[in-house]
Amino acid sequence: MITEAKFKLVLKDMMKSRPLEEINVTALCKKCGVHRQTFYYHYTDIYDLIAAIFLNEDLSEADKQKTTEGVLGVFVNYVKDNFSFLRSTYNSAARDLTDDFLFAKMNTTLFALWSNDKKMGLKKTQARSLARRFSHLIADEFGYCFKNLKLTPDGFVKEIGAFIGASVEMVLPAMIELSKKEGERA
Repeated sequence: MITEAKFKLVLKDMMKSRPLEEINVTALCKKCGVHRQTFYYHYTDIYDLIAAIFLNEDLSEADKQKTTEGVLGVFVNYVKDNFSFLRSTYNSAARDLTDDFLFAKMNTTLFALWSNDKKMGLKKTQARSLARRFSHLIADEFGYCFKNLKLTPDGFVKEIGAFIGASVEMVLPAMIELSKKEGERA
């Protein structure tokens, strides 16, 4: 295994049992069996490593989905599978990295889905606005769930699933209409 991948795997594993603030470069390097200088050869600090993790996370399954619910389901499963890492990262100084990652991936994926959906009747600019707004709504709720330190991965799936279901049913249609009306004025 290459050193960079080992750092990523070990950090995620360490975050299953302790918060990010309790993990330092020395402990990470000891667990990886490498010298501290090896870490600093690849990364400037722990947050740089977290950014690298987010850059390489694979959510390509979301791109294959044909529905909004399918796309969001991929995100829910990803979060469930990486719950301790994401919650610990969100509740640290790296909160922006977590928020930006979830929002950016969701926004890009929903924009691609909706801009190619002829039944929605949206122009590209309208689909872009819709994806941005809806992604913020859902990503913010993910963050709200991360703040609840008593929430389990299964509890997260239940809570966010209910929120997504209601949002797709009630909020998304209103946002679609808003995007269409804004497009008419432009």
